[in-house]
Amino acid sequence: MLRTIFFVGYFVILLGIGFVTFRRTKSHEDYALAGRSNNMWVTAISATSSDMSGWLLLGVPGLAYAGGLSAIWTVIGILVGNYFNWVVVSKRLRLITQKYNAVSLSEYFEKRFNDKKGSISIISAIIIVVFMIINASAEVIGSGKLLNASFNIDYNTAIIISLLIVLVYTFLGGYLAVSWSNLLQGTLIFLALIIVPIAGLVDVGSIGALGNNLVAQDSSLLSFFGSDETAFAIFGLVIGGLGIGVGYPGQPHIMTSYMSIEDPEELRHSTLIAMFWTVITTYGAVMIGLLGRAIIPTLDDPETIYLSLVEKLFSSNVIGLFAAAVMAAILSSVSAYLLVAATSTATNVYSRIKKDKEGKQSLIVERVAIVIIGVLAFLMSLEGGIVFTVALFAWGGLAASFGPLIIGSLYWKGVNLQGAIASMLTGMVVNLVWYYSGLSQWVYELIPAIILSTIVMILVSKVTRGPDEKTRADFEAFRAEL
Repeated sequence: MLRTIFFVGYFVILLGIGFVTFRRTKSHEDYALAGRSNNMWVTAISATSSDMSGWLLLGVPGLAYAGGLSAIWTVIGILVGNYFNWVVVSKRLRLITQKYNAVSLSEYFEKRFNDKKGSISIISAIIIVVFMIINASAEVIGSGKLLNASFNIDYNTAIIISLLIVLVYTFLGGYLAVSWSNLLQGTLIFLALIIVPIAGLVDVGSIGALGNNLVAQDSSLLSFFGSDETAFAIFGLVIGGLGIGVGYPGQPHIMTSYMSIEDPEELRHSTLIAMFWTVITTYGAVMIGLLGRAIIPTLDDPETIYLSLVEKLFSSNVIGLFAAAVMAAILSSVSAYLLVAATSTATNVYSRIKKDKEGKQSLIVERVAIVIIGVLAFLMSLEGGIVFTVALFAWGGLAASFGPLIIGSLYWKGVNLQGAIASMLTGMVVNLVWYYSGLSQWVYELIPAIILSTIVMILVSKVTRGPDEKTRADFEAFRAEL
C-alpha cells in the first residue's frame, strides 16, 4: 500500500509543479526557455537529469550486469562528453543565443547564418522532431517496463499513465515546469544511486567478495574489454563507449538547459554541480549492475536489474520511493524531448506559415505540438524494445546532425549556410544508413556520421567561399564582446 502512496504522491507533486508554473508562463520565451530565469542549481540538475534519462537506471545497470566492467567505456564517454559541453559549449551558446534573440537551436541557426528563406530552421526542426519522437518513445518504453515490474500494470496501460502525467505538466508550465520538476527528479535519482549500491555492497559483504563472485560466474565480467578480446571487438567496444561522449554537443535538450540560465557567469558553478552529480550517478549505476549480477545471477531482462535488486534488498513499503527514482529519470527526459520538439515546430515551422509578433499563437501551437508529439511517441513505444538501444540510436542521430554545426557556429567564422545545411543532412543520412545496414554491430553509427558531417561542413563552406558579409560581421561583433 505504501508503495502505491509514494508513487501517487510523486505524480501529484509533478502535476502541482505544472499548475504552479502555468501561472508564471506568459510568453513564448517563458514557455520555451523559462524566460531565461533559471539559477545554477536548476540549470545543472535539469541538464544532467534530462541528459541521462531512463537508461541511467535501466540501460547502464543492464549493460554492467551483462558485460561487467566493460561498461566503464560508456561511463568514461559520458563524463568526458559532459565536461566538454559545460566547459566549451555552455557559456558561449548562452551568450550567442541571447545576442541573436533565439529561443531554440533552429531559430539560432537561422539567425546565425542569415537565412532569410528559413531553410536551415525548417530542416533542423524536422530532424529534431523526428529524433526527439524516437528518444521519447525509448523513455516511454522504460516507463512501461517500470510500472509493469513494480505494480504489475499492463504494459500499454502503464505507458498511457506515464505519458499523461508528463504531458499535463509540460503542457501547462513549459520549460519552467520541465526544469523545476527535473531538479526534484534529479535529486531523487542521485539519492537512489547512492543508497541502492550501498545496500547491495552490505548484502554481498565487500568489494573482494563481489569480485570473487563475478569471477566464479565469468572471469570476463572483470575485464575492461569484455568476453571478446579480439582487436576489432575491443576497438568497437572502446570507440562505441567513448563515442557517446562525442555526441554531447549535438543534443538540443541539453543545449536548451544552458540557454535558460539567468546569469551566464553562474555556469562555472553549474559545471561543478553537474559533474559531481554525473560522477556519483554513473558510478552508482555500474555498481548496481555488478552487484545485481552477484546477488541475482540469472535475469531474463538485464535492464530490470535495478528494480529486481531493490525488491531483493528493501522492504516492500519503501520500494515505491526507488521506483519513483526510475520514473523521475524517465519523465525528466521525456518532458525535455517533448518541449524541444514542440518549440522547434512553433518557432520555425508555424512562424513561417503565419507571422506571430506577440508570440501568443506560437504558445498555443507549442502546447498542441506537445500533445501530438507525445501521441506519436506513444504509438512508437507500443511494440516495446530495449531502452538503451533505442536511446542510443536517437542520440547518434542528433549528435551527427548538430554536433559539428554547433561547435562550428560557436568558434569558426568560416562556416556558412550551405556548409551548415550540408553538415546536418550528411550526419542524419550517414547515421541512418550505417544503422540500418547492420554496420552498427561493429562500430557505433555516430562515429562515421559525425566525422563525415564535420568534413562536409568544412569542405562545402570553403568551396562556396564562406559566409556572406553580414553573417561574418555579426559573428565578429559577437566574438569582440566576449
